[in-house]
Amino acid sequence: MNVEALERACLEAWPARTRVQRDGWEFCATDDRSGRANAVWPLNWSGGDVQRAIADARAWCAGEAISPTFKLADGATAPEGLPAALAAAGFTPRTETLVMTRTTEAATPTFGVELHDEPSDDIWSPLNESAPDPADAAERRDIVERIAVPHRFALVRIDGRPAAVGLGVLTGDLIGIYLMRTAPWARRNGCARDIVRTLMHWGGSEGAQTAYLQVEHANEVAVALYVNEGFDVAYRYHYWRR
Repeated sequence: MNVEALERACLEAWPARTRVQRDGWEFCATDDRSGRANAVWPLNWSGGDVQRAIADARAWCAGEAISPTFKLADGATAPEGLPAALAAAGFTPRTETLVMTRTTEAATPTFGVELHDEPSDDIWSPLNESAPDPADAAERRDIVERIAVPHRFALVRIDGRPAAVGLGVLTGDLIGIYLMRTAPWARRNGCARDIVRTLMHWGGSEGAQTAYLQVEHANEVAVALYVNEGFDVAYRYHYWRR
């Protein structure tokens, strides 16, 4: 898997409100809640002085009212000396995140998982219930409503009540699995597993050959679930912050 190609697919699948390019870097800003939509992605380099570029990125982040953050992906970070330059500027790597992939071949849907073309109050309900605060849920909803490429929502109900949600986003032959959220009262019922299987099957039926997702390394329960579903670690990334 080409790391840069997958990173660029992620940029399209989970779109920030503001996105600009400078010297080969991608600058993303939304509401300073989630990581991917509020960070500088240094995927390529066409600039000159790296320390000056770091200072420029910090100023841009300040102007967008987000914390200065760099998202460094293993195998797709440019220039090569950027980690050392960030460390010299007082940044440290945090929140190790795994990007996991598997083929969509043999993925089978699970009975009882609903697929929806459009969001609704039932779709947002598990997100709202599981969010750490309303602002976090609001930013993610804002991002989802901006998605321009094909996508589907997967919803599981328990006793008629919205219990868990997931989102599949198509970019070329990739299906990204996003917005995996289960209401606290509904956990340990296999909802996430059923959603992943159904979204992979939908993606495969639409021509996607590879499924991918991102999960924090510290989330051992989720990592174990995805490993059991056939996902392998393709690469890792960290958020560098001061």
